[in-house]
Amino acid sequence: MWFDLLSIVESVNLQEDNDQIIWCFNSNGKYSVQSLYVVISNRGVVPVSVSTVWRLKVPPRIQIFLWLITKNKILTRDNLAKQREVSDKTCLFCNELEYVNHLLFHCCVARRTWLVIAEVLSLRGNWNFEFLATFWLAHKKHLNTNIVILAVLWCLWNFRNKLCFQGLTWTGEKAVLLGVTRTLRRWRPMYNQELGDWLDSVILEVEAKANMPPRICWSGEVQSGSETSDFQYSAQVLDVATRSDSMLDQSANIPQSVAGS
Repeated sequence: MWFDLLSIVESVNLQEDNDQIIWCFNSNGKYSVQSLYVVISNRGVVPVSVSTVWRLKVPPRIQIFLWLITKNKILTRDNLAKQREVSDKTCLFCNELEYVNHLLFHCCVARRTWLVIAEVLSLRGNWNFEFLATFWLAHKKHLNTNIVILAVLWCLWNFRNKLCFQGLTWTGEKAVLLGVTRTLRRWRPMYNQELGDWLDSVILEVEAKANMPPRICWSGEVQSGSETSDFQYSAQVLDVATRSDSMLDQSANIPQSVAGS
């Protein structure tokens, strides 16, 4: 044990300087409020996707918006309720509770928008925050995809705010898709000719799908890959129509005296 202790002591380099306290949660050894906040909030584990948002080739305000999403700080109604009383906490697009993941991924409008974008970009996956973050981590390889994805996120948020604050009337998914094309056109001068030409082709394809009239597909029909999203959307429409007819049938069976009262 004595020789073991001597071997340990030999590896220690003593200096004449005074001892000092080293903060182990920061790379430079100095205490900072930010490093302590990270330890308290995330137990020292920071998601790798947070730092990647500043390297994405989009306007700075989009980077700030994306950073707020990663921190769950955009003012959806659940976050707003933490600051003051909110009488209505439902989504502007549907009747479910509004929170960040619901608004941008789980809402019926968001799901339908991502179905169209997935078809245009030829992507498959579970469209959620983690799925998009995989593209941000390899931002150089997926530069084209990230530009379109961020335009969709920004347009969903903007359109929601227009419904809330400007009294815009919901007319259909066409407005959201055309908003994506307008955003991509505004961003186009930021990129080189090759990327700009690719964005032009994406814009034209999204516009074509936005202007496509609604179609009804029956469950017995064989669908191609391009018709899958239309079928899913039509099934939802038929389900709503069926429930409406059922409610009308029930109201027709109510006695006249009860109905009048």
